[in-house]
Amino acid sequence: MKTAFKLYIKGMVCLRCIQAVRGTFLKLDIPVSNIQLGELTTVTTLSAPDVLAVKEGLQQLGFELLEDKRTKLVQEVKVLVQQVYNGTYDFPHDFRFSDIITAWFKKDYAAVSKSFSAAEGTTLERYIMEFRIEKTKEFLVYTGYTMEDIAFRLGFSSAAHLSRQFKSITGLTPSHFKEIGAERSKIMYN
Repeated sequence: MKTAFKLYIKGMVCLRCIQAVRGTFLKLDIPVSNIQLGELTTVTTLSAPDVLAVKEGLQQLGFELLEDKRTKLVQEVKVLVQQVYNGTYDFPHDFRFSDIITAWFKKDYAAVSKSFSAAEGTTLERYIMEFRIEKTKEFLVYTGYTMEDIAFRLGFSSAAHLSRQFKSITGLTPSHFKEIGAERSKIMYN
């Protein structure tokens, strides 16, 4: 899920500009793999709060973060994924994320998915599944939810389906993360 993220910055004209921008990213603790005039590549994708912090930091230096339409679309899709798969969404019986995408963006799902894949280097479906598995890990370690509860909260058809997906993506069983949660609880209460 972690892939490089390219940003375009308006107003960079010299080596001092590169140094100033590099300093901003250091302050924000965002690792950079490449920086040149007008362009910067981060090591990982940026969350929506990271992008906002970058914008503010660059504005203080007199630079402007340029966002192309695809980058903005990808960030909005990620926010929507976080909203739907945060564990509190009420999934209707006939739920399809593609329907939400179509309604939210007023665009064909295939077009949004294609833009997402081109920008992120992974499919939207894979991103969603990895997000749901990360959320499952979080629930297993930090809550007392059962696999049935987690499956229901994250829109899986059953606990068995969740377990299969979890094992295929992480290579570990959910019980491994439950054990981590139990150890964490012991340490906190002792």
